[in-house]
Amino acid sequence: MASRGPEDVQENTCIVCYKGVDIYSIGRCDHPVCYECSTRMRVLCQQNECPICRQDMPTVIFTVNVRPYSEPKNINVLMDKKFKIVFDSEKVQKAYNDLLAHICPKCEGKFFPNFGQLREHVRRVHQLNYCDLCVENLKILTRERRCYTRQELGIHRRQGDPDDRSHRGHPLCQFCDTRFVDTDELYRHLRRNHLYCHFCDADGYDHYYSTYEFLRDHFRAEHFLCEEGECYDEKFTAVFRTEIDLKG
Repeated sequence: MASRGPEDVQENTCIVCYKGVDIYSIGRCDHPVCYECSTRMRVLCQQNECPICRQDMPTVIFTVNVRPYSEPKNINVLMDKKFKIVFDSEKVQKAYNDLLAHICPKCEGKFFPNFGQLREHVRRVHQLNYCDLCVENLKILTRERRCYTRQELGIHRRQGDPDDRSHRGHPLCQFCDTRFVDTDELYRHLRRNHLYCHFCDADGYDHYYSTYEFLRDHFRAEHFLCEEGECYDEKFTAVFRTEIDLKG
């Protein structure tokens, strides 16, 4: 299927998520996007740039009607002062608050003032748990987060969720016995905290070692390691790619 460009998007469709728009977010650049995308950027990701032109938007207006942006002049205007979001009606303000609400997924209509209290309630009352790694790393709405039984959480961490093929579990560092949110974070951890062969790394092989002794064994078996005299105590610099380099 061909991708859609901005010229193909209908007037009441968000240019970012391609969903129908009931409430618009408009900043000083006058590029309207849906209030949900704007909330994700400003509140969850703490990014105030316009997703279309990247202009900084100190304040945005959430409104049901597309109109040119104007700075709010009324000091009593409906506003989230922390995130600089102005609401053109109480109905719009309620929709924003509902979007960010911390609602128990099991109790009907039970709200909590923050995610921490919801998390404790779900654990204590329903014996369910949120994934620590997902909570710490995924910038998503509370209503989008999943909670699990102890058994389900173990499967989620090791293999992912059965109905979500995009998530294949949280990868494990074999040396630290610690899991990371994704392979990118695991890779950064391995590069910072463990050892690798600079020859193999240059050749595109990802092999890591917990101690220099294991890395030395690799140097000895796969490359050309000098262990004579002062070279025996040298790390990294006494190994060579070829026998010619070793004897040079």
